[in-house]
Amino acid sequence: MADDHEPRLEKLEIDLAHALNTIDELNGVVFDQGRQIERLTRLLTNMTDQVEELMENVLPGHQIEKPPHY
Repeated sequence: MADDHEPRLEKLEIDLAHALNTIDELNGVVFDQGRQIERLTRLLTNMTDQVEELMENVLPGHQIEKPPHY
């Protein structure tokens, strides 16, 4: 009777090992994407600041106003 369970148990162990490996790979991808999002957010903030500064220099005295829907 125990011999009947051996192949099933071995298959479950193999499947679990594959699942754990996949989880580790996905965790690495999510971590890398998080770092990339942080980097892109910083770049966007810097670029937005630069554009606002350029607009102030190009149009002195002209206030940059956001449209009413903001």
